[in-house]
Amino acid sequence: MSKVSRRRFLQISALSAAFLAACQPSPAPAPTKAPEAEPAEEVEPAPVTEAASIKMMWRTNPNENPMIDKIVDLWNEKHPNIKLEAVYVPWDEFEPKLMTEYAAGIAPDIYGTGGTNPYVERYYRGMVLKLDPYLDLEPELKDDLWEVGVDSYTIDGNLVALPIGICQAAVSINATRFDEAGLPYPPHNWDTTAWTWEEMIETAKQLTLDKDDDGRLDQYGVNLGHSSPWTYTRLWGQDIISDEDYASGICRKWQTDKPEVYEALVEGLQARADAIYEHGVTPSPETSSSLSQMGPMLKTGVIAMEFTGGWALWGELPEEFDFRYAINPLGGVNGGGTRVENCWAEPLQASSQTQFADASWQFLRFMSFDPDAQLIQIQGRSVIPAAKSALDAYVAEYQDRIAMTADEQRTFLLGALEQAKTTVPCHILLGWAAVRDIWGAEMSSVWLGEISAKEAVDSFAPKVNQRLAEYLEELELT
Repeated sequence: MSKVSRRRFLQISALSAAFLAACQPSPAPAPTKAPEAEPAEEVEPAPVTEAASIKMMWRTNPNENPMIDKIVDLWNEKHPNIKLEAVYVPWDEFEPKLMTEYAAGIAPDIYGTGGTNPYVERYYRGMVLKLDPYLDLEPELKDDLWEVGVDSYTIDGNLVALPIGICQAAVSINATRFDEAGLPYPPHNWDTTAWTWEEMIETAKQLTLDKDDDGRLDQYGVNLGHSSPWTYTRLWGQDIISDEDYASGICRKWQTDKPEVYEALVEGLQARADAIYEHGVTPSPETSSSLSQMGPMLKTGVIAMEFTGGWALWGELPEEFDFRYAINPLGGVNGGGTRVENCWAEPLQASSQTQFADASWQFLRFMSFDPDAQLIQIQGRSVIPAAKSALDAYVAEYQDRIAMTADEQRTFLLGALEQAKTTVPCHILLGWAAVRDIWGAEMSSVWLGEISAKEAVDSFAPKVNQRLAEYLEELELT
């Protein structure tokens, strides 16, 4: 299986619109097709000892950009011979701009967070440097990286992106609401077989309250931030993606033709819908929209638990509440599934067009392993550094924010990172974004209580696999 040729890349740039919705609710605009041009296949990198000027593209984000500015200043202070510039691009313009600039031979040296994060598609388009030749020279650094980060971005034996940070899976809880109800906190140790889906729902029932007896609920037990078919199939013990597709990084089909996968997909999605309409412990989309007008629901106390990524407790936390992390529920019937076994691993990539490959690698290395750079990222976004050696610094920084002892935090975080087998599919599977709108539209009707999960799956599953086949044919990857 070969990568897409340079000439073919130029011919198919305009076909990328379907891909550009990986982490967005609606498709991003397609890039403008660039003039036919053949960038050089090989670029001779300048030694790092010589003056170099490199550029990194990052998404426009008022919460992240000050952090990146500090990183850039720190880098330029420590490496005066390698000038780094950060260029900020709005989310929906990020991928079209990157593809257009690459097609024109003027791509930035480093691809940061932004756009649809199609890290593996960039690899198959020939847009990134393979990083294992660099990392293999320093095996002690590779050993210091959390395995899930390296494994997630290793495709056909090639490291196509260097992880810089990881967001853990979690059920974030408003501990004050648990204290008020006299309930024990859910476990923070991932090694337990306790805390099943059913236990989470039963706990949520005790935390769902009409406090003023006006017939309307003022507090819900849990908000289910996850809505992806991938998440709920894994939670119910199966996977819609095959081992072969994970290994290649190409989503060729969903395994819905396997009865056990189909059943897990339907049952997992229906369990989420039932939390809204049968058990009444999760706000409906309309109610969520209304409650969110006051601010993040977990932080305002209108929900007691948030089943999503660890970002639920990022940013400022109100002083009137205490907050904790708990493990994901064990899904399936009476704990017969899994805890999803995932994380969100964020990487950087170096452009295959860069004239300063060594300098670009040095910056990627800096972001992942420099203690000062790690601290800036911890303080700026709460993402766990990708290097194991920085975990204690992370715990120390958040000791006064979370109502958990240092040992409890460390136990929770270690378990979260060690149990994770992969990052999410929108980061690592070419073709995933091409079908997101297909299943997303059908599932919206399920979350609104209009159709069952089975009806939605029966409708979108064949469409998903048909679109995947078409998309891979467009990219000449069939």
